[in-house]
Amino acid sequence: MKKALARLMRKIVPSTSLLSHNPAFKLLVNSADLLPRAIWREFRALPPNHLRIRIGVGNRFFSNQVNYLRVAESFWLYCLSNNLIEMDSVIVDIGCGCGRFAHHLRDYGFKGSTFKGNYIGIDIDQEMLDWCSAHFPKSNFRFAHSTHASVSYNQSGSSGKYVLPLESESADFVFSTSLFTHLLEPELMNYCEESFRVLRPGGKMLMYFFCLDYPPPTFGGRHTFQHPVGNARVESLKVPEAAVAYTEKFMVDVAREKGFESAQVIAGPNRSDWQIVLLAQKAASVSTSRLNTNAEPQYAEMPVTL
Repeated sequence: MKKALARLMRKIVPSTSLLSHNPAFKLLVNSADLLPRAIWREFRALPPNHLRIRIGVGNRFFSNQVNYLRVAESFWLYCLSNNLIEMDSVIVDIGCGCGRFAHHLRDYGFKGSTFKGNYIGIDIDQEMLDWCSAHFPKSNFRFAHSTHASVSYNQSGSSGKYVLPLESESADFVFSTSLFTHLLEPELMNYCEESFRVLRPGGKMLMYFFCLDYPPPTFGGRHTFQHPVGNARVESLKVPEAAVAYTEKFMVDVAREKGFESAQVIAGPNRSDWQIVLLAQKAASVSTSRLNTNAEPQYAEMPVTL
């Protein structure tokens, strides 16, 4: 019954992103956000509720503030403890949304120090970028608009190749927590290629994606991925970018084809994890720890965007 209801809701509202643009919906969810902001100081710096809903906060229209904060905190703690970044790294967040991950770099300290590196957020949603540009310091936080077209996020965009606004070999870490779950093949190839270009030798790319080999617990309910589109399978032909899945082999092959020396898929051991992670590393010019490209896919506890 629960899965049937989830399938029905997906047919009615295939993308909460589209719903979040509705003026009446904005008024409803933002009004409900006023009281929590008045009570809890930590919530006052968060973006408007309709923007949080647009990026996905556990599919919660209300009381999503803790989810919004917790996911980013877990992600950065994982990255720091596994030496994926340092507090002075140049970090590129593709699909930055309304600044969920930038928020923690700006407001919280890690390893006894604050973030002194540079953060570049890329997104196709101009409303979210405008909010970020107005609420983050311009000294080390920069936001740029992607021109990619999307039924859900940017209908006036271009189908041509997008070039990240960075010099070649200028970044230490490129990541996305929920971009590849919305990309069809041409755009996925584009962002992998651009990620490789902007990374310094030894730099790493980390991308969450829906993996057909390890389907999410919502499979059969909210997600079915029943429609093939090239190497992808999508949830809705009407709004294909709403949810897109690929096989593990395809993702690893794409990363290596684009030039990464090593690539592997990492998943959470607990099946409640929604998305799998592709972790790839560019060849280093000096001796450094490398990913084991010949190993079977490894499964490690990972923070996951719900």
